[in-house]
Amino acid sequence: MSFAVATHPVIESLPYAVTAGQWFACVRHLPQPMLLGSGTSPHPAARFDILVADPVYLLRTRAATTTVTQADGAVIESSTDNPFEVLARYCPLQPDCVVADLPFTGGAVAWFGYELLHRNNHLPVHAAATLTLPDMLAGIYDWAVIIDHQQHCSSLVLSCVDAGRADAVRKLFLEKRQALPVSQPFKLLAPFASKFSRDEYLQRFRRIIDYIHAGDCYQVNLAQCFTAPCEGDSFTAFEQLQIRANAPFAAYLQDGEHTVLSFSPERFVKVEQGVVTTQPIKGTKPRSEDPVQDLRNRHDLENSNKDKAENLMIVDLLRNDLGRVCSFGSVTVESLFELQSFTNVHHLVSTIKGRLQKPEDVFRLLAACFPGGSITGTPKLRSMQIINELESMPRSVYCGVIAWIDHSGNMDSNIAIRTLVRDRNHIHCWGGGGIVADSVGSEEYQETLDKISMLINNL
Repeated sequence: MSFAVATHPVIESLPYAVTAGQWFACVRHLPQPMLLGSGTSPHPAARFDILVADPVYLLRTRAATTTVTQADGAVIESSTDNPFEVLARYCPLQPDCVVADLPFTGGAVAWFGYELLHRNNHLPVHAAATLTLPDMLAGIYDWAVIIDHQQHCSSLVLSCVDAGRADAVRKLFLEKRQALPVSQPFKLLAPFASKFSRDEYLQRFRRIIDYIHAGDCYQVNLAQCFTAPCEGDSFTAFEQLQIRANAPFAAYLQDGEHTVLSFSPERFVKVEQGVVTTQPIKGTKPRSEDPVQDLRNRHDLENSNKDKAENLMIVDLLRNDLGRVCSFGSVTVESLFELQSFTNVHHLVSTIKGRLQKPEDVFRLLAACFPGGSITGTPKLRSMQIINELESMPRSVYCGVIAWIDHSGNMDSNIAIRTLVRDRNHIHCWGGGGIVADSVGSEEYQETLDKISMLINNL
């Protein structure tokens, strides 16, 4: 089952001077408002902001069941099929509806939690499964606001087939811009605290080294979770942190008492007219306010054989993941170990490309690559088993994926690192890193702190 899609979406201009946050404030009273932001840095992905709300269909996956509801809340399907297969049924594709200079004209915007496919991979539910967010939350949207920071223009894109619905959406943006007042700014009620101590982290680190020496794996991504009680409006926290992070794959997603605030620097998978691009990050050094030290850290990373080896392991894993779906012989490595600098860290980034045989393969591609190899390790399944054994909390949306999938079959997505997950009156933040045979425990522990210091120290 799927809803009808307008063959030619209606595009209406909006004033570029109105920010994404201002537009978002006008619609966040609607169900499932979502904002994907790209920041203002020189990063090549820093171009479009995408805003949606009030989906036609909503898909939530909990445990092994995906429940599909209509806008009025009526349940129309409960399925134990692979969640990506269910999503494909409700996100119809029309490959000919590509609109130049608009990445998204309607379709799915979603989070896919790290544990989404654990049951498919015969992984047990985490012993500390206390978070109440769904493993997948996907809205199917028939309108969007697109802000293009390269062309300095904003557009309201309507793919609604119902004229009354289209008119109601227009009124939100063209007739009134009265934002709802913020009832209470976000604040922490106590500092973030880790779920385990430094000594406990190092014990788990040594266990991974033992697994590596025993031949179980080559690399495992180990994360620690920090939690704090909180109150107030999460969107105020998102805007405050994005000013500092300036992340190219930022996202704010809201589902009742659950909110996700992502400041990710990492692309997961992009599909544009059948061309697939994935860009794993492996290799990290902290930024420094001292320009000389900052340059030294940059050069140390560029010349680090250890970090390059970590990166190459993940490149090989992702070549294999893409090869399961992409056309034979189309998977190539475009670049290795490119240094990219962000607000608080330097990273090494590699780029792998391939080509899909048909647009519908975008859903198979997501399933084949999920979760991302850069946040599991190699081999993927054994690393995930070890992560499940050693980490103190389920990851939820952290290290999952936040994505949009257009009706054309185009998509883009992030790896949800540098991501905060709010579950009612508590907020959680994870920091992790890849561990290999020659890793040093104290350095890996410090790296987990370096990656998220900007987030947990500025709320």
